[in-house]
Amino acid sequence: MARTLYRDLFGERFDILPRAIRDMHGQARRAEGRADVTRGGSFLAKLVCIVSGAPASGVNVPLVVTFDARKGGERWTRNFNGARFQTLLRLRKTEEPEVTECFGPLWFRLRMAASEEGVDLVPVGVSFFGAPLPRFVCPRAGGAEREKDGRFHFDVSVRFPLIGDIIRYRGWLVPADENVDGN
Repeated sequence: MARTLYRDLFGERFDILPRAIRDMHGQARRAEGRADVTRGGSFLAKLVCIVSGAPASGVNVPLVVTFDARKGGERWTRNFNGARFQTLLRLRKTEEPEVTECFGPLWFRLRMAASEEGVDLVPVGVSFFGAPLPRFVCPRAGGAEREKDGRFHFDVSVRFPLIGDIIRYRGWLVPADENVDGN
């Protein structure tokens, strides 16, 4: 099955994205790279990370991501040096480009903005086992995808208002058939 989630999401705007982002979301089935991971320091943040299977903190952590096209979406499996972390992304039919990303029992609604700079992910709502959460307890998740030095770069963070920072991971990826040398 072809990967079309981002093309379906953005339509003609997909073509204005930098090449590394178009390649990552249009062609790659597997990508390799490196990431810096920072878990929140509070007891509750650590507990959320353990329960959700989020990766441990680390610098320059080897990362492999596989993309599995599904009807209406994609499953992303991130492998941070042996720690697997999976999410399911689905296209939402709204006026603005949106996806939902399933992270355990949490479903994040993310508005996606495409530009010549890249992609910005802005949270617009969260549900827990299908029930919308009140805004004052909603986790905040956001991210950005950019092209730097010809590579796909990402920066993702999750924070809870009453708990604080949960996790942040940022780094780079290249399609697995390209040379991955860490430079």
